[in-house]
Amino acid sequence: MPDPAERVAFLRDRIEAQERELEAAVRELKVAAHRIVGPAEWVRERPLLCMSGALAFGWWLGSRTEPSTGRRGR
Repeated sequence: MPDPAERVAFLRDRIEAQERELEAAVRELKVAAHRIVGPAEWVRERPLLCMSGALAFGWWLGSRTEPSTGRRGR
């Protein structure tokens, strides 16, 4: 039967190793989440879609003038 002090030391070492692994996994998850959610990465992967959306939004915004007065807003 192993000595209780040795068992405690073994368990402490194992917990510390698992904590380091968990910290590394959380760091990797943060990087992956930022890459997925970050707007710069999204635009970089879909430039034509983003440009099309920006142009459509600009056209819609510009078309919101009142024909009779030429004033903006409806």
